[in-house]
Amino acid sequence: MTLIVEDGTGLPNAETYVSVADADAYHLAMSNAAWAAAPTPAKEGALRRAAQYIDSFYRFRGNRLSEIAVPAPAEQQALQWPRDIVDAWPIRELVAATCELALRALSGALFADQSGGDVVSETVGPISVTYSSSGLGGQTRYAVADALLAPFTAGGARSSLRIERAS
Repeated sequence: MTLIVEDGTGLPNAETYVSVADADAYHLAMSNAAWAAAPTPAKEGALRRAAQYIDSFYRFRGNRLSEIAVPAPAEQQALQWPRDIVDAWPIRELVAATCELALRALSGALFADQSGGDVVSETVGPISVTYSSSGLGGQTRYAVADALLAPFTAGGARSSLRIERAS
């Protein structure tokens, strides 16, 4: 299956932000041998999963181009980028974050299945407190992606925290 890469126009069928060739060049420059050893179909799948993770996990400032276009496009863009907060495409940090997450996707799932086992209860005398031990609900954070994408996120990815009410 051919990988459909966002070209900066807000494609309605884009699947990722980075081509296999560009990811190959990035990982060669970063000396990531695991990427070079992977077959092309695995790389394509990893790039799709990386874009899915970015679009699902991060909340970006600004608007998607398809949300502000006049006249409105017949179809909305598939991915969260491009956005109106930048003038140039591609965005170096978005490319690097996609490549870094794709490398991690080769060796396993980026999204963690949640078991619901994060709730902890503590009682001291008449006081009982119940809380979740993980503000992310068991979701793995990828520091390199957080750092690369922080300038574009609403509030910065590193300052995000999910608060849950325990019953």
